[in-house]
Amino acid sequence: MSIKRVALITPPYHCGVVESAGTWLNVGFVYLAGSLRAAGYEVDYYDAMSLWHKWPEIEARIRSFNPDVVATTSFTASVAHALELTALAKRINPAIVTVHGNVHATFCYDEMLQAEHETVDYIVRGEGEVTLPALLDCLNAGGDPAQVPGLAFYRDGSVLATPKAPQIQDLDALPMAWDLVEWPIYSYRAKDNARLAIVSSSRGCQEKCSFCSQQLFWARSWRARSAGNFVAELEHLRDVYGVEVAMLAD
Repeated sequence: MSIKRVALITPPYHCGVVESAGTWLNVGFVYLAGSLRAAGYEVDYYDAMSLWHKWPEIEARIRSFNPDVVATTSFTASVAHALELTALAKRINPAIVTVHGNVHATFCYDEMLQAEHETVDYIVRGEGEVTLPALLDCLNAGGDPAQVPGLAFYRDGSVLATPKAPQIQDLDALPMAWDLVEWPIYSYRAKDNARLAIVSSSRGCQEKCSFCSQQLFWARSWRARSAGNFVAELEHLRDVYGVEVAMLAD
């Protein structure tokens, strides 16, 4: 297998309450794109959700980029659209490797793969910056994905989940791909449509709220970037991309 081009695509899900305040970028994809690019892959950061693209436009962009991999994000509200997206990718080219990640996929991988294994090849459980490049490197080398921590996939009539991947400890070292973001579409309406970035200064949550998935996703842990590293990023976003408002996704 030869994998070179990876399309990171948000599903075209919409929530009127959140979107009434502004247009929000997917900061997770900025991290993933940076890590994939550092590993030697060409990446298309495609925020179909924020662009308000419909399926014909999404199909056209996939065909234009001609990816070897289509990866998407599956939180619970968006999972139906995310599954439709990877099914579309398989209709365009059955050889495309399809990947799901995020909270819903992390916890409901068995249900998803049992029902959708014909169009979902792999699920990344937990953080993806190490796991996704490791998966693609493994496939390129002809290796066995069962040796890559943090995955789930369907094999021989059942779902196989590899051991949990260790958490990334040095958040400062993660490369980011802010240059791939289509900046003009992101704005914060409450401040005269000021250019908006979503940023993250830390990962994790040590609380025990029974209604929230975050305590489980982060295993009640917390890790922070250094203050200098985070402030330098804010200055870079302001000076290079004209960002006026930064909202923390912590």
